[in-house]
Amino acid sequence: MNNFSSPKTISILPRFYRWLLLVFTLPLASSAQHYNHLTLWTRLQVATPLSKRWELMAGLHYRRQNNYEHGSLNFLEAPLLSGFQTQFTYRNAARTVALIPWQATYFVSNTLLGKEEDFSIPQNREWRFAIGTELTQNIAPKWIFRQRILQEFRFFRSNQDHPVGRIRGRWQVIYALKPFVSVVGVTELVVHDPPQMNGLKPFRFHQFWLGTSLMWRLNKKINLETGYTFIRTQRLSLIEIDNQNAMSLNLFMRL
Repeated sequence: MNNFSSPKTISILPRFYRWLLLVFTLPLASSAQHYNHLTLWTRLQVATPLSKRWELMAGLHYRRQNNYEHGSLNFLEAPLLSGFQTQFTYRNAARTVALIPWQATYFVSNTLLGKEEDFSIPQNREWRFAIGTELTQNIAPKWIFRQRILQEFRFFRSNQDHPVGRIRGRWQVIYALKPFVSVVGVTELVVHDPPQMNGLKPFRFHQFWLGTSLMWRLNKKINLETGYTFIRTQRLSLIEIDNQNAMSLNLFMRL
């Protein structure tokens, strides 16, 4: 395994995040119509080992959003999303490489409320299946760097359940501030890939994430994550952008 513990490597990380933000957000700023949102994302995840290498994880997701007609801070007023997810993970002996041969998600979602027409869009249903891999590197005694890539296939009721492809890349840095709390930084880039809906480009930008959180270790088996993530999403119109300010509250339990 490569050693990434040098000060030079650590100093590159903030520059790396700034570069991603500039590359994937500035090209959208000049001509797009922007809608700003305040949302709450909550998640309950439970993981259990199936063997020394295999793990099963199940999760419940629930999200709320503000109604811009009544104010910008009422992030609990309107429903956004609810659903569940299951995932099987295989890890090598050193736990530095993980394979995800199965991730299945079911979501019932509402459109982000940015304009008057959004109120008339019916609730949608989505099945999502993904495969991927994750690499974990111990940069230094207190630093961990994770890289994940997933290939997703999404099936929407509004699209007659025809498959839609998407690639999701994530870069995560974890710093152990204290034995009971860690600081987490995360960047995600989400790009559409084939198959796509008719009339849309096969490869195009979809989302950019930039966030930070605190991971609280409540005991050996329970973690609580509290944080904030900025999410920029390009709508199907290609000239409309949702800027989502998401507050997160996630509980993780290991059996």
